[in-house]
Amino acid sequence: MKKRILPILAYTVFVAVISALITTAWIHYLVRNQTSDDGQQVLTSLSADKLAKSPITNGEDIIEIFSYGCHYCALNEKNVEALEKRMPAGKKLVRLHFSLDNQGGLARFAPVFATLQVMGIEEAHRESAYDAVMKNHIDLGDPAKRDAWLAENKIDVDEYHKVSQSTEVKDLLDYMTRVSQYYDINATPTFIVAKKWVAIQDRDFPSFSDKLLSILKNDQAPEK
Repeated sequence: MKKRILPILAYTVFVAVISALITTAWIHYLVRNQTSDDGQQVLTSLSADKLAKSPITNGEDIIEIFSYGCHYCALNEKNVEALEKRMPAGKKLVRLHFSLDNQGGLARFAPVFATLQVMGIEEAHRESAYDAVMKNHIDLGDPAKRDAWLAENKIDVDEYHKVSQSTEVKDLLDYMTRVSQYYDINATPTFIVAKKWVAIQDRDFPSFSDKLLSILKNDQAPEK
């Protein structure tokens, strides 16, 4: 009888261990690398080694990577403003324009953002830039069309040209490009939290804000 019990106990223990390992792996998959219902990965985290080499500046606790050519970015403006107001004391939310070395596609308008940002007027003209690109189909990456838009918005064109060649603008463009490439950004808007977490919106605001703030506070992914 004892000989029969031992194999049964061994088998029971084996099944329990395998079940535990499968459960752990499943939880790890869901929590650390969450996916949406359509299979899109909506939350990923950097390894410790890659995190240590991140180009992100300290104090940029949540970063929205957006583009003037992004419809969803424009729709989310009010929501992101509300998220900024909910940031914990001492924490900062910043916006960076998607940028690439070749400045193609959604990155085409990064120089406009960087120049207006250094001039200190980007936020005041952000809605107009969205409208120009998406509603009026104005290519702000084309110098002539950009200058016409600047004049229409009563922005000093000569001053814009001067600032666009400054070290500050070049440094900002370089920074945005390094962040976009290092975090392998391929869609906008994308949010980077605490340098470590890369999140794509998978639910409506303010629930998505709750998710980002939870990650920021606890340095771990909330349950799905």
